[in-house]
Amino acid sequence: MRVLEGIGVSFGIAEGRALVIRRGERDVPRYRIGPAEVRREIRRFLGARMRAREEIGALRERARRTAGERYAGIFDAHQAILDDRGLGRRTIALIRERRINAEWALTRAVSELLATFGGLDDPFFRERGGDIEDVHERLQRVLAGDAPTEAHDLALEEDTIVVAPTLSPSDALWLHQPRIAGFVTEGGSRTSHTAILANALEIPAVLGVERATELIAGGEHLIVDGHEGRVVVAPPDATRKAYADERRRLEELAPREGGWAVPVRTRDGRRIRVAANVEFPEELETCRRVGADGVGLYRSEFLFLTTAPRLPSEEDHFAVYRRILTSAAGQPVVIRTLDLGGEKYFHEVLHGGEANPVMGLRAVRLCLRRPEIFRTQLRALYRAAVGHPNLRVLVPMISSLEEWRRVRAFVGQVVEELPSGERPDPLPPLGCMIEVPAAALEAPRLAREADFLSLGTNDLVQYTLAVDRANAAVAHLHDPFHPAVLELIERTVVAGREASVPVSLCGEMASDPLGAITLVGLGLTDLSCNPLVIPEIRAVLADVDAGEAARTVARARRAGTGPEIRQEIEQAFLPRVRALVGEVRLEPRDGADPPG
Repeated sequence: MRVLEGIGVSFGIAEGRALVIRRGERDVPRYRIGPAEVRREIRRFLGARMRAREEIGALRERARRTAGERYAGIFDAHQAILDDRGLGRRTIALIRERRINAEWALTRAVSELLATFGGLDDPFFRERGGDIEDVHERLQRVLAGDAPTEAHDLALEEDTIVVAPTLSPSDALWLHQPRIAGFVTEGGSRTSHTAILANALEIPAVLGVERATELIAGGEHLIVDGHEGRVVVAPPDATRKAYADERRRLEELAPREGGWAVPVRTRDGRRIRVAANVEFPEELETCRRVGADGVGLYRSEFLFLTTAPRLPSEEDHFAVYRRILTSAAGQPVVIRTLDLGGEKYFHEVLHGGEANPVMGLRAVRLCLRRPEIFRTQLRALYRAAVGHPNLRVLVPMISSLEEWRRVRAFVGQVVEELPSGERPDPLPPLGCMIEVPAAALEAPRLAREADFLSLGTNDLVQYTLAVDRANAAVAHLHDPFHPAVLELIERTVVAGREASVPVSLCGEMASDPLGAITLVGLGLTDLSCNPLVIPEIRAVLADVDAGEAARTVARARRAGTGPEIRQEIEQAFLPRVRALVGEVRLEPRDGADPPG
């Protein structure tokens, strides 16, 4: 038996035989053309684009029938790439100016566009390059006169796990066939459109498994754990039985079909809201299905990916926000304003690098420096709130009361500019994100001037401990149980309580069962985490006495170090947690939540 690690992106456990797909790069013809052939090559390119548009339209309709309108929208992004004027004009310009064939010109134009995305550090943005490559492959196939992949059906006789270097959304939709039980890929992340579509189709998937096509042989028996991001190769009978039991247990934990969940109650009656962190509007159906109490954090950076290389317009923003608020059916939705910069660096906005980008021009600093970008987003947010009182607006990376006052003044100015019919009444609550130690220390003052506070533990731990968790050399020092981190969290909770201001928390710590217990022990009653772990977190908290958690955490904090604090909490709650969520669900897995 061998166990391979990756990123779990789709709820569920699957078992089957491996179907390994190894794809070589397409051999793109490259040749010079004469002046008389230029018009012909341009016509070939335009004809291929028209045919590809028809194919993507058919895929969109298939996705709508299979997964619903929300997920069909993924192919709108492909259509936008195909119709992008910059890509089309560049391809035609290369044909005319360099006198090269359509395939070669298209490859060069796409390479220039991909270079923009490939240089970004954040996988959230880098993944959009996969959508561009999918469209590029489709155009090259049409130019070559080959039939589309989705025209072929697989005749499978047993449950099968597809193992491939990558899978595009088109591939994922094509592979939604009888006996396809799961996906394993070497590339991809939880923010990819393929991951979102796999989730919609309820196909367990693990992405980012290094050398999967080399380490797995065709026909080998596999178990895919979409929760933990594990692929078990050639499992013995005992392991197969254990996973079968685990699958039944998860089915029991999952909420029954119906509306959105209500806050869970601890054993002593305390109400705890467990909301979801999301990147895409398409994820809201999954959130409802797994029992989320609304959306605790929507990362609005998504919009900048779907419209790249141009910046999203006010109507782009408005359409997505209105869709999210409507889909949430009255459940609270927290939308975080733009958090680009640092590891979320984006060429269209920053136009260059920084020596220390994580500490540089990002999030609210960028928005205040580029008020035209901030104003566009705020106008759309407040317009979308008309008739939707479930909106909460959250501003990231606040580091001082002075900065917060600047934000509030700017927001007030933008709201006053709106026509009276597009101005919500009352205004949505405006919240301050506590992810910089200075903000946590200033929490008592910020709480008096904010409508709510929201702790972002991923960055709070990073900034407090001076640890880059993406750096393997120091990642072991990234400890959410560090006494200093717990003190800053508690200080923020107390500040909110004294000012009668709600305090919520999002981040990986809430996705860890023991972390969630610790947060409840610190007084938090509003958590937001990875949608995939919500059923487990709800089950754990329903079995916990909040008073006991508070006493245990207070006692543990006298121990002195992060590992000692966690050990004390484990001793008190580990047996019950194991009984509910199993032996393997005690640590937040890599990639469970993107930074922020």
